[in-house]
Amino acid sequence: MNKEQFGQFWEQLKAPLKAKVAGITEEDLIEIQGNLDTFVSVLQKRYGELRKDHVVTWADRRYCHWSGNYMGYKEETPAV
Repeated sequence: MNKEQFGQFWEQLKAPLKAKVAGITEEDLIEIQGNLDTFVSVLQKRYGELRKDHVVTWADRRYCHWSGNYMGYKEETPAV
Protein backbone atom coordinates (compact mmCIF):
# COMPACT_ATOMS: atom_id res chain seq x y z
CA MET A 1 0.00 0.00 0.00
CA ASN A 2 1.31 3.43 -0.83
CA LYS A 3 1.24 6.60 1.29
CA GLU A 4 -2.03 7.87 -0.16
CA GLN A 5 -3.76 4.52 0.32
CA PHE A 6 -2.48 4.33 3.90
CA GLY A 7 -3.87 7.78 4.66
CA GLN A 8 -7.28 6.82 3.24
CA PHE A 9 -7.31 3.53 5.15
CA TRP A 10 -6.02 4.90 8.47
CA GLU A 11 -9.42 5.36 10.16
CA GLN A 12 -10.33 1.74 9.39
CA LEU A 13 -6.93 0.46 10.54
CA LYS A 14 -6.58 2.14 13.96
CA ALA A 15 -8.89 -0.08 16.03
CA PRO A 16 -7.72 -3.43 14.58
CA LEU A 17 -4.11 -2.29 14.88
CA LYS A 18 -4.53 -1.44 18.56
CA ALA A 19 -6.27 -4.78 19.17
CA LYS A 20 -3.71 -6.82 17.20
CA VAL A 21 -0.40 -5.22 18.20
CA ALA A 22 0.39 -5.21 21.91
CA GLY A 23 2.08 -2.02 23.02
CA ILE A 24 0.57 0.37 20.47
CA THR A 25 -0.65 3.29 22.53
CA GLU A 26 -3.21 5.99 21.90
CA GLU A 27 -0.27 8.41 21.74
CA ASP A 28 1.26 6.30 18.95
CA LEU A 29 -1.99 6.45 17.00
CA ILE A 30 -2.17 10.22 17.44
CA GLU A 31 1.44 10.57 16.31
CA ILE A 32 0.90 8.42 13.21
CA GLN A 33 -2.22 10.31 12.01
CA GLY A 34 -2.39 8.39 8.73
CA ASN A 35 1.24 8.99 7.76
CA LEU A 36 2.88 5.80 6.45
CA ASP A 37 6.44 6.98 7.15
CA THR A 38 5.55 7.81 10.76
CA PHE A 39 3.77 4.45 11.11
CA VAL A 40 6.90 2.59 10.02
CA SER A 41 9.10 4.76 12.25
CA VAL A 42 6.93 4.16 15.34
CA LEU A 43 6.92 0.40 14.70
CA GLN A 44 10.69 0.39 14.16
CA LYS A 45 11.34 2.22 17.45
CA ARG A 46 8.91 0.12 19.45
CA TYR A 47 9.48 -3.37 17.99
CA GLY A 48 12.63 -3.51 15.88
CA GLU A 49 13.02 -4.48 12.25
CA LEU A 50 11.62 -8.03 12.25
CA ARG A 51 8.42 -7.27 14.15
CA LYS A 52 7.97 -4.03 12.17
CA ASP A 53 8.01 -5.98 8.91
CA HIS A 54 5.45 -8.42 10.30
CA VAL A 55 3.06 -5.61 11.30
CA VAL A 56 3.49 -3.77 7.98
CA THR A 57 2.67 -6.99 6.10
CA TRP A 58 -0.39 -7.49 8.33
CA ALA A 59 -1.52 -3.90 7.58
CA ASP A 60 -1.01 -4.46 3.85
CA ARG A 61 -3.17 -7.57 3.99
CA ARG A 62 -5.87 -5.69 5.92
CA TYR A 63 -5.81 -3.02 3.25
CA CYS A 64 -6.12 -5.63 0.48
CA HIS A 65 -9.08 -7.18 2.24
CA TRP A 66 -10.69 -3.76 2.79
CA SER A 67 -10.15 -2.67 -0.82
CA GLY A 68 -11.06 -6.04 -2.35
CA ASN A 69 -7.63 -6.44 -3.98
CA TYR A 70 -6.28 -9.82 -2.89
CA MET A 71 -3.73 -10.30 -5.66
CA GLY A 72 -0.17 -10.78 -4.54
CA TYR A 73 -0.90 -11.79 -0.96
CA LYS A 74 -0.75 -15.43 -0.03
CA GLU A 75 -1.59 -16.79 3.38
CA GLU A 76 1.38 -17.54 5.54
CA THR A 77 2.18 -21.23 5.78
CA PRO A 78 3.15 -22.50 9.22
CA ALA A 79 6.77 -23.57 9.63
CA VAL A 80 7.14 -27.31 10.07
